[in-house]
Amino acid sequence: MRLCIPNRLEDVFTALEHAETTLGRADIDDACRADVRLVLEELLVNTVRHGYPDGRHGTIEIKLEACTDVVRLELRDDAQPFNPLEHDPPDLPGDLADREVGGLGLHLARSIASDFEYARDAHGNRVVIRFDPTLSDEPSP
Repeated sequence: MRLCIPNRLEDVFTALEHAETTLGRADIDDACRADVRLVLEELLVNTVRHGYPDGRHGTIEIKLEACTDVVRLELRDDAQPFNPLEHDPPDLPGDLADREVGGLGLHLARSIASDFEYARDAHGNRVVIRFDPTLSDEPSP
């Protein structure tokens, strides 16, 4: 799947539907599909909400390749620089109600992925994430 969307929230959900279709056609198991969807939604929503503070129109390119042994997700955007690997993991102990909003979704995305890369070039931000569809949340018999 290769898709370019404008930096609008309504288009994020269109991208998620296309991703779900791509993963379904590749027969990726439900656990991995849920992981990919969670990470994709988190990153796209963060980019739309925080990547264009000047309100300008932007473009987010999504490439999704799904095979039996790896799912590769690549996101490119022309938003302001943002390296998700530079942020420290959130402090998780304590009452959830006392926590400040933010940071948990990005932490989950980095934790779920098998591999997470970031680069910035003349075109903008580039994130490449790999998932291992052979890993399962279900215990072995």
